[in-house]
Amino acid sequence: MLIELNAIEARVLGSLVEKSLTVREQYPLTFNSLLNACNQKSSRDPVMTLDTDTMGKAVQSLLEKGLLERQQIPGERVPKFRHNIRQLLDTDDARIVGVMTVLLLRGPQTPGEIKTRTDRLCEFTGTAEVDGLLQELAGRAENPLVARLPRQHGQKEQRFYHLFSGAAAPVAASAEPAAAAVPGDRLHQLEQRVETLEVLVKALTERLPKPGQPA
Repeated sequence: MLIELNAIEARVLGSLVEKSLTVREQYPLTFNSLLNACNQKSSRDPVMTLDTDTMGKAVQSLLEKGLLERQQIPGERVPKFRHNIRQLLDTDDARIVGVMTVLLLRGPQTPGEIKTRTDRLCEFTGTAEVDGLLQELAGRAENPLVARLPRQHGQKEQRFYHLFSGAAAPVAASAEPAAAAVPGDRLHQLEQRVETLEVLVKALTERLPKPGQPA
């Protein structure tokens, strides 16, 4: 079974992994540095404004789950924090770590967006390699790490999201004047809703224990 993360835990863990790869000289991070990383306005979706109490609860939960480690460095007064992303992903593959980091920080994204946003975290030869890896992670018989959202009207690429926080919320259709809607548009919107619900049901079903396995 996958380790479950709420939105704050995902932001804290993703921020710590990101900084461990992009500002290695500052890693591990102090509590205040980690808070600033979580609340930064760039490379985050949605932008958050966490206070110390809210982040403190998330940090404590991640420590209990074995995803964070508190480290007291000799000569320094405040403790620092290290991530244990391997405990979550069961791999040290830099490509998987990079992909999952941007999904934790930015929510559902296309392979092209992920390719661009992982440039500082890992190396991919192109978008096709990213897409292939996502297909592999989504197609695992046990514990898939990602799932696909239905392709939205007018989009060429499907978006992927991580499964550590359950199924992604349905994506709202683009706003258009109600008077512009025609029966064909309404049918397309209904089809999209059905596809989204199918994705949600599939993701939830995959998280249920199989017969004979402990809950």
